Amino acid sequence: MQRYVLLGLLGMCAWEDVKQKKLTIMKMLLFGIGGMLLHLFSPTCSIYSILWGIFLGVAVMGVSWMSQGGIGMGDGILLVVTGVYLGGAANLELFLLGILLAAIWAMGLVLIWKKKGKEQIAFAPFLLASYLAMLVRWQL
Repeated sequence: MQRYVLLGLLGMCAWEDVKQKKLTIMKMLLFGIGGMLLHLFSPTCSIYSILWGIFLGVAVMGVSWMSQGGIGMGDGILLVVTGVYLGGAANLELFLLGILLAAIWAMGLVLIWKKKGKEQIAFAPFLLASYLAMLVRWQL
């Protein structure tokens, strides 16, 4: 159940991030509360793992604040919520694979399409792609 809820959240956020270049905080907050409630009735990881997953998102929010928006604050908040659903190790995997996919895309933009290095790209679609890859791996 939690996998599908998280897939829905990432899908909505990816769509919104591509279209508007921002994420709705209220939507993510509601999904975060929903994730906590789901863990009460059907826990999938320990509270310590959830806290480590949340910490990763808070760390990204800190980097966003220190870089004055170099990374979107919404991306950090999204990682806080994914940390609630996935726990620490899986959230770290989601984040690192998302960064790898975004880096490959950014290199393609610069080398093939001759875009400027300062162009902003939406990060949520890469988190969605990362999560889809994780779901496929979990099914094998």
